[in-house]
Amino acid sequence: MWRPDELLVEARRNLGPAHAVLGVLSALVSAAVVTLLLLQGGAALHQESARRAAGALVWTATASEPSVPLDGAACTRLTGLPGVAVSGGVAAEPPTELRAFPGGSPLPVTGLTGGAAQVFVPSAPWAAATVGAELAALGEVGRGSWLVDAAGSRAVQVTEVLDAAPVSALSSGLTVPVTSDAPLSACWVRMDPGAAPHGGDVLVGAFPDGVASVSPYLRDQEGVLTPVERWRSTVHLQPWAVGGAVIAATALLALWARRTELAVYRTFGTPRSVVVALAAVELIFVLVPAAAAGVLLGAAACAVVTGAGAPWDLAGTAVAQAAAAASTGVLLTVLLAPLTVRQRLTDTLRDR
Repeated sequence: MWRPDELLVEARRNLGPAHAVLGVLSALVSAAVVTLLLLQGGAALHQESARRAAGALVWTATASEPSVPLDGAACTRLTGLPGVAVSGGVAAEPPTELRAFPGGSPLPVTGLTGGAAQVFVPSAPWAAATVGAELAALGEVGRGSWLVDAAGSRAVQVTEVLDAAPVSALSSGLTVPVTSDAPLSACWVRMDPGAAPHGGDVLVGAFPDGVASVSPYLRDQEGVLTPVERWRSTVHLQPWAVGGAVIAATALLALWARRTELAVYRTFGTPRSVVVALAAVELIFVLVPAAAAGVLLGAAACAVVTGAGAPWDLAGTAVAQAAAAASTGVLLTVLLAPLTVRQRLTDTLRDR
């Protein structure tokens, strides 16, 4: 009877060219699984980030009748609700005319409550005057500039330049703060990612009886999967199972090619179960480093393809899938290995 330490030593001695080929193929399979997940996941993260920057988490409520503005205090209070990241609104009454310099043309100005700019630009200051990057590019207004009123007196100092915003009032105009309870023509809310589908309910609750028209700022196209849904569909394909089946098929072919070698053990009285255990240990010796090499190779391939490095937020999922593929390959091989040693000894040795 073989002792465990003897089995380990014998398995290590048996490693040869067939195991090297198996290791290379297994590493390539693991790399393919990792690369697929990292590329698909990275693309999903990039697209989801772009969607959020474009206002995918934002819901808007617009006054149904221009003559009946929305309650600014009700809009401001939404910031404290669970699932609401920030809220703010657009003043119904236009602010005082502002100019870049005395005698200049009036600038496009929008009055916003405290958190309105942060709804679309999270880095924007709270309740401060801002200028859009498109307007700032003209050179008349910038960070720190003083704006003057019609009489030429200093009125407002610009605090920040907003580089990117999906709303023209923020990207190509001036915004000035108004009181939190000012009448509004529109109320904006940015929801937390997990609560985004409920933004409409939040606004309907704040402005009942049809006083406001509620809608998502960015509408998803019907029939088009979102980045998150595409990522989930990739994971649901179970790439680990496909990889495990390929590894198992390759390992069984390698065992079949060595069946005469394994038959020698049986001629000296080694039971089939021990022969299968020996083959399993050999396989573990090969697949553990092969899976690790595949993970590194997959991460490197992803970095080369994207030119921006692997998305490490998804590294855990990719490594888990590669490990599952290798483990599945070992399990399937162990379960099916008896098929490669079931032939009679005389027939097996005659095939040498």
